[in-house]
Amino acid sequence: MGGEYDIGEDDSLMRGPAVKTFLTKSDDPEIPAEVLPKSESNITISFNDLSYSIRPKARGKGGKEVLLGIDGYFRGSCLNVLIGPSGAGKTSLLSILCGLRGRKEGVRGHVAINGSMSTADTLRKLACYIPQEFELLPLLTTRETLYFAAKLKVPGSDEKKINALVMRVASTLGLQNCLSTMTGNLSGGEKKRLSIGVEIVVNPRVLVLDEPTSGLDSAASLQVIILLKNIAQSGCTVICSVHQPSSQMMTHFDEMLVLAEGRDLYCGPASKIVETFGEAGFSCPPFYNISEFVIEVITGQHGGDLDNLRNYSEKFQVVSNKSFVPVFNGQEDAGRRVITKNTGRCLKQKCDKWFNEFRMLIWRSTKCILRDNTLTKLRLTAHILVGIFMGLVFYKFGGDASKVPSNIACLFFFLLFLFFSNAMPSVQMFPIEAEVFAREHMNNWYGLGTYHVTKVLTDLPLQTLCPTFFLVIAYCMTGQPVECDRFMKSWLICFLLCILAQSFGMLTGAAVHTHAGTFLVPALNIPMCLFSGFFLKLGEVPSYMTPISFLSYFRYSFEGLMLAVYGGDRGALPCPEEFCILRAPNKILRHMDMPSLEFSSTVYALVSWIALLHLCIYGVLRWKSTRSM
Repeated sequence: MGGEYDIGEDDSLMRGPAVKTFLTKSDDPEIPAEVLPKSESNITISFNDLSYSIRPKARGKGGKEVLLGIDGYFRGSCLNVLIGPSGAGKTSLLSILCGLRGRKEGVRGHVAINGSMSTADTLRKLACYIPQEFELLPLLTTRETLYFAAKLKVPGSDEKKINALVMRVASTLGLQNCLSTMTGNLSGGEKKRLSIGVEIVVNPRVLVLDEPTSGLDSAASLQVIILLKNIAQSGCTVICSVHQPSSQMMTHFDEMLVLAEGRDLYCGPASKIVETFGEAGFSCPPFYNISEFVIEVITGQHGGDLDNLRNYSEKFQVVSNKSFVPVFNGQEDAGRRVITKNTGRCLKQKCDKWFNEFRMLIWRSTKCILRDNTLTKLRLTAHILVGIFMGLVFYKFGGDASKVPSNIACLFFFLLFLFFSNAMPSVQMFPIEAEVFAREHMNNWYGLGTYHVTKVLTDLPLQTLCPTFFLVIAYCMTGQPVECDRFMKSWLICFLLCILAQSFGMLTGAAVHTHAGTFLVPALNIPMCLFSGFFLKLGEVPSYMTPISFLSYFRYSFEGLMLAVYGGDRGALPCPEEFCILRAPNKILRHMDMPSLEFSSTVYALVSWIALLHLCIYGVLRWKSTRSM
């Protein structure tokens, strides 16, 4: 099962003499005359002695062997179907063929394209992968989803050609009647077809789908299979796993690979599977569902020798190797050539491509933000209403020396509200967007850096408006000093805390599921609040807990806001009572063990936290994009 390992070691792709140089459609400035034009060359993927373990034994950790030295092929211009019981290794095999698994992750063996040894990087760039759970941006219509896919994958084309392409894809997929429907309101079958449509706008060379009929009724499943058959006949290599297909669906399959417990038991034409099973001693009863019969045989319900079945099916692999794929020998092809023409692309073309991706992502994100009632309209409304409520509760407290403790509590509540009102919506909404990003980035729509920059920029307007509306209302109604310098310092602290809060929510939403994130955000921030200097004065913090107080961004925001309101040369506060202990602003600050830092230091600390969180977001998104399958 070991053998020479040929995945992930080289960036080039070796090809046989019969294969023409391949240029992806995304590099062609012209839209093809048809949605699915005939390919210049067929892509046949073959594999030999392919093994995969979840935790490689070579690392001394033991582990489970998922694939056990399987051999097989997936032929070009054919609908290649992978079937087998749950846990047979279907998804693992698809992930390897998409280049999402490499030697470091426990893969051993050989994978070749048209007879030439391939690398994980080449497979990842060549194949378009559609996972079983396919996330779409719910606030875009079907037309817009196809439009942005076309604009991102076919840069440089004018609007007329893009719109024509969108309409042809929609017609091919039978989506004309739901072009104006939000993707969140589509039926299961329509979502499946749309998920295929966003990838076929550039005629992919290899299309890999993990159980595209899962969750669909028999009619919708058949419709999807017929669509995949038509795509394959146009010249695309279509590979998909199907769980117990119907007899009618079986008539559309060209090639089949049967897996059971990590072993290949049959690889060959779908039309020959009953004959081959019969020769191996497994006779299919008349009028019996062939796929059910196959599953029953490979799960041992019919008894017999399954190794004998594998021997009978090897004749198709031998024929396949002679016709399509040379014998695997681990040697490099002397006529190797890189499959793409993109290596010599000039800097201007790269800049144009980046600018197109940047512009489209900005446009798409802006549409989603404007339509998002929860993250945008409700959030902005809540800031206004809570600002008014705060103003009514703490009305004119800021200029009253007898109410200084209550005003300090008011300022701290400003920070609590701004943080959680900006962090929690991101935890709820960002996981869907992160899944969409992982799929699109994996299928080479755009780069991670481009997405991250556009995400930050499109969030800035709302992150500016929310604290501004809130602070203008609450600051004035609560009677804080009406001085431009103090107000701008207070606004800066609130603005930075809002950015920090949304960044924290994005990081949590990208790293964990929504339910876990909803728990983690308050759980992780309670200690931050405890060491903010409000509940426990900074001078009263135990020495062994002092480092935690230096990590608390609530400490920096609270101290910064206190310095903005009470710092500097502010005069004594008026006292309506006979005697007020805390009249002098400097005495108020000393009472709170402040200032321990300059105002500028609190700003630098918050900016540093924001930068650290965005570095973590970048790292999590990069990890998800490489581990998304």
